[in-house]
Amino acid sequence: MRCDDFRAAFLAGDLGDMHFAHLSGCEACRAAQEDLATVGDVLNDPDVWQRPPPGLAEQVVAAVSPPAPAGRAVRWLRLAAAVVLVVAGIGLVVRALPEGADWEVELFATDLAPQASGAVKGWVTDGGTRVALEAAGLDPAPEGFVYELWFSSDDLHVSAGTFTRPDGAQGWVGVSRADFPRLWITLEAVDDDPGPSRTTVLDTNP
Repeated sequence: MRCDDFRAAFLAGDLGDMHFAHLSGCEACRAAQEDLATVGDVLNDPDVWQRPPPGLAEQVVAAVSPPAPAGRAVRWLRLAAAVVLVVAGIGLVVRALPEGADWEVELFATDLAPQASGAVKGWVTDGGTRVALEAAGLDPAPEGFVYELWFSSDDLHVSAGTFTRPDGAQGWVGVSRADFPRLWITLEAVDDDPGPSRTTVLDTNP
């Protein structure tokens, strides 16, 4: 089972034996449970799904410049921000990143995506490694496919999450980069195969 499948079932409140079996063996998903619960609370809030009032776009613009809006406008801005976080969090859960990454590595283009470039930053935590990806020159994944970030050591590969757009993606992985020196991104079909495909688009090993 992919981490995406477990996290989708968690958010849907539809966990079965196979999901708990995955959780027992996946440190990354155990570390992400608190974030998933937060996203689930937002999804279950009926206010999130209300139609926003007229003028919300103008309120968002006003929010980044003084004077800041107040009252009901602030409430709707918070709801709009929650929706953005929910959308971004399907696949890789998004939270505010701390200042100063513990490490950063450059990703190089492959022949399959010669126009691409990217970098991965990492923050070491008690539960594993939190990562943030910035990439350019990659189109959104086509329908039925996702991009996947891998931590690898020789033939051992650990997924750090999947995403459809590579710009600003965040994720967790339950291993240390010191033990998994290769970071790379593949294009993956949404299927039952848990391993990496041969379609590598970015890699620390050019």
